[in-house]
Amino acid sequence: QGLGSGTVVLGIHIAAPGLAIVPGSALDQVGRQRLSTVYMPGHKITMLPSDVVQIYTLDAGRANPAVSLYVTIDEATLEITGTETKLERVPVSVNLRHDQLDHIVTEEWLADPTIQTENTPQPLQDLREQLSFLYILAKHLKAQREVVRGKPENFNRPDYNFSLRSADGQERSKGAEPDGSEQVVITTRQRGAPLDLIVAEAAIVANSTWGSWMAELGVPGIYRSQASLAPGVKVRMGTRALPHAGIGVKSYAWATSPLRRYTDLVNQWQIIACARHGNTAALAAPFKPKDADLFAIISNFDTTYRAYSGYQQGMERFWTLQYLAQNAITELEVTVFKEGYGGSFLVRADTLPLVFPVLGAQNLPRGARLRVRLSDIDDITLDLHGTLLERLDDPDDTSDDGQVDDGDEADDSANAGPIAIAVDMSEANDSEAAVASADNPAP
Repeated sequence: QGLGSGTVVLGIHIAAPGLAIVPGSALDQVGRQRLSTVYMPGHKITMLPSDVVQIYTLDAGRANPAVSLYVTIDEATLEITGTETKLERVPVSVNLRHDQLDHIVTEEWLADPTIQTENTPQPLQDLREQLSFLYILAKHLKAQREVVRGKPENFNRPDYNFSLRSADGQERSKGAEPDGSEQVVITTRQRGAPLDLIVAEAAIVANSTWGSWMAELGVPGIYRSQASLAPGVKVRMGTRALPHAGIGVKSYAWATSPLRRYTDLVNQWQIIACARHGNTAALAAPFKPKDADLFAIISNFDTTYRAYSGYQQGMERFWTLQYLAQNAITELEVTVFKEGYGGSFLVRADTLPLVFPVLGAQNLPRGARLRVRLSDIDDITLDLHGTLLERLDDPDDTSDDGQVDDGDEADDSANAGPIAIAVDMSEANDSEAAVASADNPAP
């Protein structure tokens, strides 16, 4: 609101299941057990029952319960001059889906109102001025965070989207669980696209603002922090509002996805208490300072979230290998990102979400671009390796090197396969041993 007046008010609205779900209730127990939505290509298992999600998600055409952060901005300088949190119903007139609109909402389209793109939906055209301002604001906020970070954020690698079709190429019914026979389609989406950046920066403003607000009122929350960007310094979860060097903010509390992360639902309960009770919120919030229950939630979430992430990565690797087989791909162009041992090194495919070892050369530097021949695929262990065919870049010219992100070696190395499988071959003997132990307990 207020474009052209000198003072703009931006509303950031988050679905509010925390207004109805009570800590300790049956629905809370479901969320606390699952802790997060589990995503995988072609399917997901929601943290909360799907009918509950549909009640609270911010669908168009209705007034939805929301926790809203109103941010007052100086239109000339883009400085944030004030914030206010409200509990309210928000009428949603239209949902803009980035996966359907990224090809229209480009930087050029936002900068030049004379550019007309074919098949632009009228609701999108009507919001062009607002989106242009939001993109300018998002770039400004990102630049400010990068000053704090000490270096820019890189969006060198794209995000990969998986879609599964039935074996005959038809759309699968919604909610159907894959059985492994589907045809897989992998598409790319460049990170940092305008709509993506707008949403990301709005979420960072909300998470950092609410995190600092809870700390000011003495209300504990679940925070993510990172002491520095030095190698080996990881993001940690805790109850203290500490700086997050990777994002470039003084505190960061996950609070913008309460329908799919339990930490966000917990923080939403705390934020609701802040909105309702102000300076006395610490007395009314469900979780008190040094609450043992809060520490238990953090520990369980951290462990479970890592397990879910590993499962998702395994499923994505499975479907990527299926993509290779279905399309009879036997060679790939890749980039070296980590030196290996015994003549092997780890590479990342240039056009697929795939990391694997390659044999046949030594002492290749990070960033070297290669063409490799692929081995047979092991669908059980998800194992794949390659053999060097030729080097594609000029060893004496760094301008044609592949893109390698700093700090991601450990994560990518873990995804290089194969997976380990443990098989218990002594089930009958174990049953007998259990009976024997019960009859003859140890001293």
